[in-house]
Amino acid sequence: MGRFVTKSLPLPEDQLRNIFKKYDANNDNKLSKEELKKAFEYLGSIIPGFRADRGLHHADANKDGYVNEGEMDELVKYAVRVGFTVKA
Repeated sequence: MGRFVTKSLPLPEDQLRNIFKKYDANNDNKLSKEELKKAFEYLGSIIPGFRADRGLHHADANKDGYVNEGEMDELVKYAVRVGFTVKA
């Protein structure tokens, strides 16, 4: 009997960016902590509230409590470092 081996591949940055943008529920071009939490839930985080806090900490350069379009790259870099993956 053989075993199936699944491997995980990192999510590409453009795909992560699109996922985060999808969770901009009110279309104001910025992500609140609650919107980030829902995005991290979708990505499979077991601690999405913590990830939302840390994502804000890493990306919110102007400290307004949101991740705007100009701060999105830092949020995506954070998510890549944390290691969100897709099953291959």
